Amino acid sequence: MGIIKCLDNLVAQRIAAGEVIDRPNSVVRELVDNSIDAGSTEITLYLEGGGIDKIKIVDNGSGIAKEDLPLSIKRHATSKISTLDDLYHLKSLGFRGEALYSIAAVSRLTIASAKEGKDGSAIVIDNSDEGTLYSDGIAQGTQITVEDLFFHIPARKSFLKRASTEANLCRQTLIQKALSSPQVHYRFYVDNALKLDLPSKATLFERVLDVICAENNFSRSDFVTTEKEYQDYSIALVASKPSLYRSDRSGIKIYLNNRQIEEFSLVQAVTYGYGELLPGGSFAYAYVFITDNPELVDFNIHPAKREAKIRNLALIHHSLSTLVRESIPRVFNTVEAQEFEQPFLTNSPYIKHQDEFRSPNPTYKNFSSSPHFTSEPIFNPKRSNDEKPTSNDWLEKAKAMALAQSVKAKEGETIWDTKNENEFTYLGQAFNLFLIAQKENKLYLVDQHAAHERILYDQLKAQSDVQKLLIPVEFEVSSDVDAFLKENSDIYTSFGIMVSRKEDLLWSLTSLPALCRPIEKQIVDFIQTRTGETEALESALYAIIACKAAIKAGDAVDSYTANAILSKVFNMENPCCPHGRTFVVILEEEQLRRMVGRTN
Repeated sequence: MGIIKCLDNLVAQRIAAGEVIDRPNSVVRELVDNSIDAGSTEITLYLEGGGIDKIKIVDNGSGIAKEDLPLSIKRHATSKISTLDDLYHLKSLGFRGEALYSIAAVSRLTIASAKEGKDGSAIVIDNSDEGTLYSDGIAQGTQITVEDLFFHIPARKSFLKRASTEANLCRQTLIQKALSSPQVHYRFYVDNALKLDLPSKATLFERVLDVICAENNFSRSDFVTTEKEYQDYSIALVASKPSLYRSDRSGIKIYLNNRQIEEFSLVQAVTYGYGELLPGGSFAYAYVFITDNPELVDFNIHPAKREAKIRNLALIHHSLSTLVRESIPRVFNTVEAQEFEQPFLTNSPYIKHQDEFRSPNPTYKNFSSSPHFTSEPIFNPKRSNDEKPTSNDWLEKAKAMALAQSVKAKEGETIWDTKNENEFTYLGQAFNLFLIAQKENKLYLVDQHAAHERILYDQLKAQSDVQKLLIPVEFEVSSDVDAFLKENSDIYTSFGIMVSRKEDLLWSLTSLPALCRPIEKQIVDFIQTRTGETEALESALYAIIACKAAIKAGDAVDSYTANAILSKVFNMENPCCPHGRTFVVILEEEQLRRMVGRTN
């Protein structure tokens, strides 16, 4: 007797539902998508028990006709597409026809809806058991209630977290949807208490800045916004300035045709765009909204549509990286002292003329602890008990000043001068990272890695030393990169990089510039993911090569090398690394004098 048999219909339904619905926020994701597709301008979400007990969503969209309600909960029943070809022209968020079917298989689902000008109707489906259709008083739009989620699937329910945690996940899902749909007014209630109210906004940028600044207590001035149109796609970007960053990539969000997706290469493109503007191991906050030609995108590869196949991914990768690099401001850094009256003891025998001694107190950004202030006069071991400050106000003021930022970027100020570039004095190396030089009335702190990287970059652009590989390196490419290389492989030849096509989507690397030999893997990775114009490719490629070959932070540098590097730096019109980061900090003599109280 055979052992293969067809699954019971209920078992098959719940297996299918498990691919789409795994917790309350999955329900929220699918229902909000349907409300947006229905043209809603107002969406209200109610939760009870973290969404485990009850989820209710109310919208003012186009509604569902009475005759369509019984069909709406059937598997693969949808109004979004009708033919196979429609999959390649998708403009809606939903299209599978599985959301309501899956929700109905694991909960008690009530749908009440009305088309404009028609009487409302409703239907109840209790864990796949369909009830009868009945009239409802709803006037316009749709109201969907999901109760007792996973009540009949205790194993699935046991994996859920506390109600407050599940409610927060639902909140984050609603925010995720709200970012890409500024035209919709969202409200969010938890146990009848309003927790979130996002009025509709005129532009995408307004919505994004409203949300991220409120959620994270950021300032709008911490971000730049920009957008650009390309041949088949457009990119809108909200990105943090270099002063604002975090220690992981979770602050980088990628949206494709209004869906948030997981696409590491595009997250990587944002990181490449910042280059060395950020400290090592740090990542920006960036919200990227890509609108691509639907014919070039396939969302039909993941039940929750969190992934997509993108035919022009390499082009978008290059455009996004370039857009980030061009949009983020690059500035010189200078050090400023905060104006602040130094505290003095009124009865100190060491200070006879208090008013004559007023010196600013410098404070510094990113110190691990605040400077320690004490009421003891220096070198006064025999201070008597009556020698006390008249007030403790100065101490509070000092503490406040210690928290203030004194290292500031002076944007738009012209402070770089290449005149007499060789007239400087090398003073030494600090922390095996900074080369310190004095020139006229300024001190210059130069990041040795970034400076050497820029010098190598300039040399690479002028060199012609090419080595042929004994064993060519074979690599595969996507179809858009393959097409690009067939037409433009001579671009790489002009860089001293020889590639040849062996067959469809398969290429080999045969020659490299001498400096590139140790990093051939990075060169291959670059070729596999980049397309674009010659100048942009050249800059990005040489930046990677120079970065790998340059003196590193932590390397000891002898005075001969330091002088050679500084001489070239002072001869540069724009001292920034190939990634665009300015690598010079300038301290003026006047500022230093003020810091120690030597004012005229």
